[in-house]
Amino acid sequence: MSFARNAASVGLLTLFSRLLGFARDTMMAAALGAGPVADAFVVAFRLPGLVRRLLAEGAVNTAFVPLHGEAERDGQGGAYADAVFTVVTLGFSLLTVLALLAMPLVVAGVAPGFADGGGRVDLAVTLSRITFGYCLATALMVIASAVLNVHGRFLASAAAPTLVNVLTILALLAVPWLGIVREEAIALFLSYAVLAGGIAQAVLVFAALRRAGLALRLVRPHLSGPVRSFFRLALPGMAAAGVAQVNAFVGLVVASPEPGAVTWLYYADRVYQLPLGIVSVAIGIALLPEIARHSAGGDRAAERSAFSRASEFAVFLSLPATLALILAAHPIVAVLFERGAFTADDARQTAYALALYAVGLPAFVGARLIQPLFFARLWMRPPFIAALVGVAADIGFSIALFPAWHQAGIAAAAAISGWLNLVLLVVLAGVQGLLGLDAAARRRLPRLMLAGATMAALVAAASPAVEAWSGPDHPLWLRLLALAGLCGGGLLAFVAAGLGLGGLDAAALRTAFKRRAGPAP
Repeated sequence: MSFARNAASVGLLTLFSRLLGFARDTMMAAALGAGPVADAFVVAFRLPGLVRRLLAEGAVNTAFVPLHGEAERDGQGGAYADAVFTVVTLGFSLLTVLALLAMPLVVAGVAPGFADGGGRVDLAVTLSRITFGYCLATALMVIASAVLNVHGRFLASAAAPTLVNVLTILALLAVPWLGIVREEAIALFLSYAVLAGGIAQAVLVFAALRRAGLALRLVRPHLSGPVRSFFRLALPGMAAAGVAQVNAFVGLVVASPEPGAVTWLYYADRVYQLPLGIVSVAIGIALLPEIARHSAGGDRAAERSAFSRASEFAVFLSLPATLALILAAHPIVAVLFERGAFTADDARQTAYALALYAVGLPAFVGARLIQPLFFARLWMRPPFIAALVGVAADIGFSIALFPAWHQAGIAAAAAISGWLNLVLLVVLAGVQGLLGLDAAARRRLPRLMLAGATMAALVAAASPAVEAWSGPDHPLWLRLLALAGLCGGGLLAFVAAGLGLGGLDAAALRTAFKRRAGPAP
């Protein structure tokens, strides 16, 4: 299966999961608003979510995949996977027990501002103790997902996150039927749904593993050379691939003293993570095995071609999303979330953060493009150094900008961090001679930028009119129709301009996404 097909499959399933996540978040915003209970639930939800993303998008994908490939060539792929699975299972079991016992300290560390009052600390501790079991289920799931990925099977691991969204949506639908009216009780019920969703994810992926004729076994724990190599590479890989997630965590810590800011940032991040997740996760999962294969075979031409197609794919999807999120932030947030307990002021505050988060979206996508060039060669230090500099900048700018800009300052700090990380990666990759685009990409990418300018002009002109129809005083169907017209019209303008300028090739797109016969390599 080609890179484009793998990336499209993962991207479409990620899109479906994120759309379900939007449905859940709109329901959650209406039920909890942006007050102390919502802040406490966001912390409880963020903690296991951060672990899942760092593991799935960072440690496992960057360290396990290349090392498993080496072990597979020596006929030891199964033994290597079992050894890593055993050590990760034991390690996360211990971590989960310790976190449950020390949860007041954990909450104090990630949300120190909660101590200022509002009853957020005790509730956050209670909810986090429920949701943290999700971390253990995630640790088991991502190893199984990595084994499937290295065998060219991407669908189960990409589909698994939908289960958390499905179960939390069902829980929110059941709330009025069960007569649950207090916000604290709703948050408690949702926390149990999150835990159930984590367990369901693990069940789904392990079932797929079994159907594929693969298996993971618990064996006698032994820190062999390959296992030590996994952890030595996993930690920098986690930091390098998880800059966006670490920045979100930093924002939670810095914003916690201001009531509502944690929740505003959460909803802004959820919208911003839709295109980021679809593009960067798809690229990270599908591109790394292909780059690793070409790099091991010494085929630089094939590696450059894969990188070039991935670059076109990334710009094609991320550029229109970036422009829409910047130019139409308020209509997007108002239509998605402004109802029930989520007020017009909550929508405005969230929109400020969303627009600034979106400024950094191309940088984070670009970083996910370049990182596999290092990871495939097991060169973890350069992206790790770039990530550390980016996170340090995020911490510094968040602290500096928050007093004046509040949650918008934290979003701006994340964007600055992303661009700094990307610039350093470009420089480091250039020094190593890793960067390079083929002639087709060099011709198409500038023309896609011009197509983006066409879209930006249209969206900027139409946004004020759409904003007038985005408030809750209009029927939901009309609000959704207006927003869909704005975003859909902008996307059509981008595609039409891209085709007209030669940035997009319709025949090539149809060929790239066409199903191919035979098993995936």
